[in-house]
Order: sequence, then structure tokens, then C-alpha cells
Amino acid sequence: MQVIAGTAKGKKILLPHNVTGVRPMTSRVKASLFDILTPHLMDAVVLDLFAGTGQLGIEALSRGARHCTFIELDKKVISVTRKNIQSTNMESQSTVVQQNVLTFLNRSTDQAYDLILISPPQYKGLVLSTMEALDGLYQRTKTTIVAIQQSSKEANPSNLSHLELTDIRNYGSTNLLFYRTTAT
Repeated sequence: MQVIAGTAKGKKILLPHNVTGVRPMTSRVKASLFDILTPHLMDAVVLDLFAGTGQLGIEALSRGARHCTFIELDKKVISVTRKNIQSTNMESQSTVVQQNVLTFLNRSTDQAYDLILISPPQYKGLVLSTMEALDGLYQRTKTTIVAIQQSSKEANPSNLSHLELTDIRNYGSTNLLFYRTTAT
């Protein structure tokens, strides 16, 4: 696995060993995701929830994002996240937080993000609970794009007041969902 494009193109992304629940996004899906997001990346402030290896946030930084905050709970995984950030020379543009995503969202409502990337472990209801938290807590005065990777077997978040579903793309057993909150 490696960075696909930008300043860190070709740099290897390390994977954690002996850790269950970490499933990096395939290169095909990641390429499609960032083809869609490219117009929104330049100078963007990004939040990578359930960061895992950090590959999504690193890809965003490589393609022109200004800063990325990586949120990951697992101690073994977050050490790999930090190594990947270091090996791609993205330390000055990165903040790494070891914390539960919902706890982070409940405590960090003062920061506005241009792009939020969500790629949680599958089949645990984490997309729904995260989107409900974002919808209730993350009301901002600027437009924010939320991009989600989830299994095509999982229910799409709906009945959200402040986040509108704008696009769904299917790649076999994986769906990419795009939501947008507009300035109020």
C-alpha cells in the first residue's frame, strides 16, 4: 500500500501487525474517493476519524490539504499512524489524537473542518453513531464535506438534520457516501 498522488506519491504506508479490525481501503476505492475529493482538497483542514494507518489523511495532505487531525483509539495502530506520517514527512501538518471518536467529537466542537473522512471498523454501527454525533454536535458556519467508507451491507445514515447525502458510489462490497453541511 502506498500514497497514490501528490507530494508523497509512491511512499509506502505501513500496516499494523497482529491487530484485528484494521482493513485499509483498497487502492481502487481510495483512488476513486480522492478523484471525487480533489477539487476540495487544496488548503483544506481535514479530520480523519478511525484513522487506522493514516492512509486517508496522508493522501489528503499529499494532495494539498493544509492540516489533518488523525483520531485513532488503538495504541498499536496509532504508533503505525505516527510512523506513516513521519515517513511521508507530514509531521508539521498533522495532529494525532489517541481517543475514542465519539469522545473526541463531544469535546472538540470548536474546530471547523473542510473535510471529514470516516472509515470505521465494519458491522459495529460506528458510521451511524458517528454521523448522529456529527449531525447533533458539528454545526458550523462553513460548508463541510463528509466522506464515508462502509460495507454495502450496512445501513446508510438518514434522518440527519444538518447533513445532506449528496452522492453514493458502490465498489463491490464497499460504498462511498458523501454528505455536505452548508453554511448557516
